[in-house]
Amino acid sequence: MVYVIEAFYRDNELLAFEEELPTGNVQEIKRIMAWTAEQQGWEGYDLTNEQLEALENLLGKKIDDPAYLFQLNCNA
Repeated sequence: MVYVIEAFYRDNELLAFEEELPTGNVQEIKRIMAWTAEQQGWEGYDLTNEQLEALENLLGKKIDDPAYLFQLNCNA
């Protein structure tokens, strides 16, 4: 699966940008998201500030901005 952080504008919820997480981090992503079941590939998850910060560490850059809402999407 490919995991992508999606940023949506707060005022209209349109997609502003997305960042693909590096491959090879599935176990760490599962830990960050506290998933107990396998993902199907169509889910989207609202991110807490703590989850976003941990995912930014995997991404290798800071993307948090109060202008956006963030979700994690996993595409099969």
